[in-house]
Amino acid sequence: MHFEIAPKETEVILNWDDTRLYCFSLSIDGKTGWRLPTKEELNEIYESENDFVKRGYWSSTEVDTFYAWGQNFNNGRQHSGLKNNGFYVRAIRSIL
Repeated sequence: MHFEIAPKETEVILNWDDTRLYCFSLSIDGKTGWRLPTKEELNEIYESENDFVKRGYWSSTEVDTFYAWGQNFNNGRQHSGLKNNGFYVRAIRSIL
């Protein structure tokens, strides 16, 4: 992985539109530059050892104006969800 995952205690439930401001505003130990993972990155996290709740998480990948991709961490299924629904959010940060 070429990214760092924010600690579990930063996890929140938000609608998709609020995720960008949340990630942008996040500062952990002076580290900024947090963002929502893409659907591919979210799947990579699912397939790795992780401490994510067995629920749905938002990705940054949009389907259209009303829907975005999410991933269920209970069964690994990727799905589109209405952006006004509340799903879990766990930010990531690119590392070099």
